[in-house]
Amino acid sequence: MKFISLLLSALLYFTLAESPDGFQALVFSDQQATRFGGYSFRLAGPDQPDKPTTWQGPLTIATGEKSCDASVSLVTAVYAAQDFPYVIAVTYSGSSTHVHFVTIATCATQWTTYKAFTDGVDVHDNRLSILPACESSASDAASQCSSARVYQLSKDSAPVILRKASLQLTREKLGVGFWGQAMVSNPRTPQAAIVH
Repeated sequence: MKFISLLLSALLYFTLAESPDGFQALVFSDQQATRFGGYSFRLAGPDQPDKPTTWQGPLTIATGEKSCDASVSLVTAVYAAQDFPYVIAVTYSGSSTHVHFVTIATCATQWTTYKAFTDGVDVHDNRLSILPACESSASDAASQCSSARVYQLSKDSAPVILRKASLQLTREKLGVGFWGQAMVSNPRTPQAAIVH
């Protein structure tokens, strides 16, 4: 009986390991191209030949004889999920980060592109998290901060904002919870407070 239980556990482990659910970052094996779910993805213009962190773009998506180019530039990451009709491309311009939803079949933008001042973007499973960020002109002054935005991702509809998770992530990262923009004294410390 113990043997059967071990065998079933091993089969379940290998099945889950071979077919992860949700979004995952695409790894570009030769610094420019990769395959995922029957498609090939190529990013042009890596910033470094051995370990790029940014690609000039565009993002080319191909299957068989058909290919298209998504007009995204300064790409820092691309995320894909099995059976989802779009990929997520993260780009930047100046101090702003942009999150694009690119339809795999046509390379068109599927929904509104999100623009944010952020400390980073995390896409994991079926959640997109735009991390909160702060900037200050002086070390003793309150900082202008942007809250986190957490979205639920689905195959058939636009991302849905999760306000409670967004407030919780903002509180976890900055020490105070708020929505949108706020002036915060001592962010990322136990003394963090919203300045009114």
